Amino acid sequence: MDNEKEIVMTSRIRLARNLKNYKFPMKMTCEEAVRIINDTNEALNNDSSSLNYRLLYMKDLSDINKNVLIEKHLISPALAESKDRGALLLSIDENNSIMINEEDHIRIQTLGTGMCLNECWEKSTKIDDVLEEKLDFAFDRELGYITSCPTNIGTGMRASVMLHLPALSITNQIDKLLYSISQLGVAVRGVYGEGTKSMGHLYQISNQGTLGASEDKLIEKISQIVVQIIQKEKATRDLLIKNNKDEISDEIYRALGLLSYARSMSTDEAMKLISYVKLGREIGIVEGLKNKNLYDLMIKVQPNNLIANSKGELTVKERDMKRAEFIRNKLQD
Repeated sequence: MDNEKEIVMTSRIRLARNLKNYKFPMKMTCEEAVRIINDTNEALNNDSSSLNYRLLYMKDLSDINKNVLIEKHLISPALAESKDRGALLLSIDENNSIMINEEDHIRIQTLGTGMCLNECWEKSTKIDDVLEEKLDFAFDRELGYITSCPTNIGTGMRASVMLHLPALSITNQIDKLLYSISQLGVAVRGVYGEGTKSMGHLYQISNQGTLGASEDKLIEKISQIVVQIIQKEKATRDLLIKNNKDEISDEIYRALGLLSYARSMSTDEAMKLISYVKLGREIGIVEGLKNKNLYDLMIKVQPNNLIANSKGELTVKERDMKRAEFIRNKLQD
């Protein structure tokens, strides 16, 4: 479909698993947590097809480094807070990760660019199979995989996509649309998941429950809803060009001007302006940025990514100045 790769930023499959004969993470001891980390690491790295994973303990990471992982969507805020018990197995390419001792003992995650839920599912289930050969997962023949949160019982799978919906947001149609799809058993979240806000007109769409449905059916349902959202966003972009080209062009070029010349910029402002410029490029108003990965720029202007790439700590003012400088340089490269 036209514009699919421009509207769907990423796809993700997450599988929640727990081990038999262990209490859930919120109730288990530190000793049990260590055993689960060691057993999971051993099960994964003993398989020849699963090499090149590195083990990261939350207790060994600085707050900045943990927040960088959150901003890259590699861990959840909940895992970052699990200082004494949490760990992460991360592939070298950072497309596959396993969160250990978050809400569940194991959460397998696979990320991909664009609309690729089926491909992510294939990779996730291979990792799941490798672990299940060595680990005894909590499973009930009637209910499926047993999880800490009742909404994940069943397949334990969460299929989600990150959508960039600037036209629907600008025309004030987004709230109505998101409410309507929430009535279909679909969760709508902000950039960093549950309880977070949308920035840069980005929204996460995922299935709400997993009980009583197969993985294929859940992926099919999300995919069908995403196709409808893409069609709605594309139609709204066409209407903007047809009926409000001068107004939207002015907004987009103002955004490009600020990004190109501003000396200080907050995260929220940067995300909104980059979103406008990304829209402008995709509807043919802005030229000359064809080789720029603007979604990647959105990730790299997040506070902790900026601090991690600096030589030392930054005040809020210094960080905002660094962000503006970083954006100017990236647009001029």
